[in-house]
Amino acid sequence: MKNKWDLVLGSQSAEEFFDSLSDGIIISDKNGKIIVYNRAKEIQENRDRKNMLGKYTWDAYGYSGREGSEHWSVYKTGIPAINKYSAHSVVDGEARYISYSTYPLIIEGETVGVYSVSKTEDTLHQNLVDTIEKKREFQSNDDDLNLHKYNENGTRYTFSDIIGESEEMRSVVHIAQNVSFLDNTLLIIGETGTGKEVLAQSIHNFGEKFREPFIGINCSAIPENLLESMLFGTEKGVYTGAVDSAGLFEKAGKGTIFLDDINTMPLTLQAKLLRAIQERRVSRLGSAESYEIKCRIISATNEDPFKLIGEGRFREDLYYRIAGYTINIPSLRNRREDIIRLVEYFIRRYNKILGKSAIGVDNTLKVTLDNYFWPGNIRELENLVENMLVNTDKDEKYLTIKAIPPYLKSRFLITDIQVKEEKILENRNYNNLLDDFERRTITEYLIENNWNISKTARILDLNRNSLIHKIKRLEIKKD
Repeated sequence: MKNKWDLVLGSQSAEEFFDSLSDGIIISDKNGKIIVYNRAKEIQENRDRKNMLGKYTWDAYGYSGREGSEHWSVYKTGIPAINKYSAHSVVDGEARYISYSTYPLIIEGETVGVYSVSKTEDTLHQNLVDTIEKKREFQSNDDDLNLHKYNENGTRYTFSDIIGESEEMRSVVHIAQNVSFLDNTLLIIGETGTGKEVLAQSIHNFGEKFREPFIGINCSAIPENLLESMLFGTEKGVYTGAVDSAGLFEKAGKGTIFLDDINTMPLTLQAKLLRAIQERRVSRLGSAESYEIKCRIISATNEDPFKLIGEGRFREDLYYRIAGYTINIPSLRNRREDIIRLVEYFIRRYNKILGKSAIGVDNTLKVTLDNYFWPGNIRELENLVENMLVNTDKDEKYLTIKAIPPYLKSRFLITDIQVKEEKILENRNYNNLLDDFERRTITEYLIENNWNISKTARILDLNRNSLIHKIKRLEIKKD
């Protein structure tokens, strides 16, 4: 064992090496005794290494026994504790927080101890992460029932509100956290209902300007002339009834402005927005004076921007200005492993609101939810869970497909046979299965687009006459 430890310790140069690191390092041996405690760790925790070296980790940190020590737990299980955040000391009456990860120390295939690496954060970042973690802790203590009250900066969401452990969503969150501290423009791409504004608010709240305003506007919900005056502001008298009013760029200050559904913005207004972003200055309507744009600009689109450009519905030069970086949020059907996790989250949330006590869904409903196309994504799923809970008895523990409201059953293609027989597909041949899939897909998009055949054909990349032919062949009918 001594030879193996010599690979890590055993010389004055090793101690000098650890002391040269800016990260805090603590190493314990297989018995739990602290054998390395570097200078950066002393500063982070406001402790003297002389009082730490040679002690068991549980004694050094005041735990009741070794079972309370994270180092001992990692040594026994071999499972690292990654990206932890907690108070390790008190300085001038205030808790000092550090972020750290703890790993088993493996040398030549044998676990000989445990080591932790703790990061030094600047004061602002410390306060930021502290705020986020306290919010996450509060939500956890409240059984994940975040009723989403508005914060002073105009937001309701942080990364703790993004539910999902799929590889796709973990990647989205990782990228979003990395760009949170940048000031460049950002474009979020995702279908309707995927949570684009949730992500935008989370990015704002994770960045250094989280105390500044977050102002969001849905470009598709406001007429062009009104949208322009809302964005840039007005001077009194520029048109009948106009008053001196600051625009949203001005109100956002050094914070964030979120332009949702920017793909619906008229081309004439796109040109004015392009000029404002290029020059980082804008004038109120009717004013010769301009003011500097200091806020970060985050935009979102529910359509492929290059398809929009190709169809002449979006300016290519504006795209390159608003897309300093792009993040694609996957649709719910492309992260199906998150569906049940989201369902359980919404059940917990609406249990309290509706006075119910459900804890999950039965197997038949799981299969139904997993096979559905989810054109409305998370927003549609949340609406379904709320409706099902309304139809569920107060003491019922598991939701079933019987709880799906009658007016929604057609969307899920639920029949009496499906309710009674889960193996309905076993005797169907391949062509019938293909027809079923095509029928379901076309029906879902028709419903989503209010049975507008031209719009549905464009989304499905079909000729209008071809879509009409398929509707007749598959006997798709509007209820």
